[in-house]
Formats: sequence, C-alpha cells, structure tokens
Amino acid sequence: MLLKRKVAISSLALTLLVSPVLCADGDDPWQGLKQLRHDVGFVFVERDMTCQYGRIKALTDNNVLIETDRSEVTIDKSSLIRVRLGFGGRSVPAHHPNMPLFTVYSGRSSWTDILAFMPFQAKTHPSFPLHLAVTTKDGRIHRDDLSQVTDRDITLLDTFGKETVFPKTEISRVDYIREKPLNDTEEFHWEELAMLRIFDPQLYPRLFHIGDTMLVRLYDSAVPEDNSPVECK
Repeated sequence: MLLKRKVAISSLALTLLVSPVLCADGDDPWQGLKQLRHDVGFVFVERDMTCQYGRIKALTDNNVLIETDRSEVTIDKSSLIRVRLGFGGRSVPAHHPNMPLFTVYSGRSSWTDILAFMPFQAKTHPSFPLHLAVTTKDGRIHRDDLSQVTDRDITLLDTFGKETVFPKTEISRVDYIREKPLNDTEEFHWEELAMLRIFDPQLYPRLFHIGDTMLVRLYDSAVPEDNSPVECK
C-alpha cells in the first residue's frame, strides 16, 4: 500500500510540474482582487488611512464587501489605496522591513512603492529574488528579477545574469509578481513541513507553481503619481 501511495504521489507531482503556470495580467489592477481567496484575512487601507482587518465576501467593479469580526463593510474602489496580508489581525509596525512584500493590491501609482523594494534587490539580497514585470511604452513586457531600482530607472536581472536597465521615462507600468496568499493554517504548514510539503495537497499550487502567482500594479505612467506615506491611523 505504501508503495502504491508513493507511486500515486509521484505521478501527481509529475502531472503538476508539466502544467502551465497561470497569471492573469489584466489592465485593471482591481481585477487582481478576484484572485484573493475569501478564507484569507487582509488589512484594507483606505485613502484617509482608516484600516480594517477582514475577509473578502463579495467584489464588484465598483466596490468590495469585507466581513470583519464585528460587521460587514463596503469599501468603494476609489477609496481603497492598499490591501496587504492580514496576519490573523495581529498588528504590524508601519516600518516593518518586510512591509513592501505584504502588499497584494495597490490603488495608486507610486514610484516610492517600487523604491521600497530596494532592500530586496538582487545586489543586496541575492538569496531572495524579487520578481517584477516592467511594461515599456512600446508595449513589451519584461519579467525578471529586480537587480536595482533608483529614482531614475529599474534594472532587471535575467536567469543568465544579464542586466537590462529601463529608464523611468520609458516605462509604462510596473507590476510586482508575488505568490498568492495562503490562509494562516496553510502558511504555517508551508513553513513547518519543509520536505514533507509533498504530502499536503493544499500546498501543491505553491509547491509546483500552478497558477500560484498574481500581479500587483505598483506604477502606471498614465495615472497621477502618489508618493505619500501609507500608514494606518
């Protein structure tokens, strides 16, 4: 029986490995909220810096309905400036060094939000590659690791170690390519199981990179730039 189980798991793993990796691009960053699971808690930050922890219950083209511990709250698209990981509602300091990595939606165009990834650029943090999709004004999309970012440009690093510099003046959009969030239990299992992750089917999408990524729009040259600080009041 044990041998049959191992063969079955190996066959499934092979099937998953050859499956295509899906990632919805979409021109409207709001549509990225559709990729967030309704059993995962997030912090929703409004433009007046009001923050609420809750789970998405419903989403329309104009607003999002979230379920908090106390009630249901509707937030208009025009009012929502950021959605980040919720960590079970636990407080996270505004200046936490990993705060930029927690973002799953941004309702603004901000070069400052890209500069916030400077600590994770390949030159200073080579063991943790951060993936960006840079769309240039000629319509081409460039997906690679972030090598360096400055006030004037972004440098991407490909798998062969070649760097390409993109001046800000030639960039149309910048998207952060991140893993889709798991719920708290799954995140715990992901951290604790290590080599035993193969025995937890709920972790297969992330383990085998099957539709496990999403795009978070950080900058759009067609939208007025907003570089003001985002901190819960």
